[in-house]
Amino acid sequence: MKITVRLEEEKDYRLVEELTREAFWNVHFPGCDEHLLIHNLRKTKEFIKELDFVAIYNNKIVGNIVYVETKIKDTDKEYSVLTFVPISVLPNIKIMALEVN
Repeated sequence: MKITVRLEEEKDYRLVEELTREAFWNVHFPGCDEHLLIHNLRKTKEFIKELDFVAIYNNKIVGNIVYVETKIKDTDKEYSVLTFVPISVLPNIKIMALEVN
């Protein structure tokens, strides 16, 4: 059994949002809003589509990672950095092997 990684496609958006909701539901507080974060990040210029990946296991999306460009500001400097938020994994997934496509 293998887990493969590929770029997220637009057809995956709803499934990824549902997966993210399930992954974070009641973890830090009752309910969650990480799925809304993913939904809204895709609409921003900071969202990096080329670094938006899904993990597939048995033909089902079981994980997702999204990267965005963010800024860190010091008193007189600003730095551009990559941030991944959130990283989501369907609960109760056991990884047997990883193959990146």
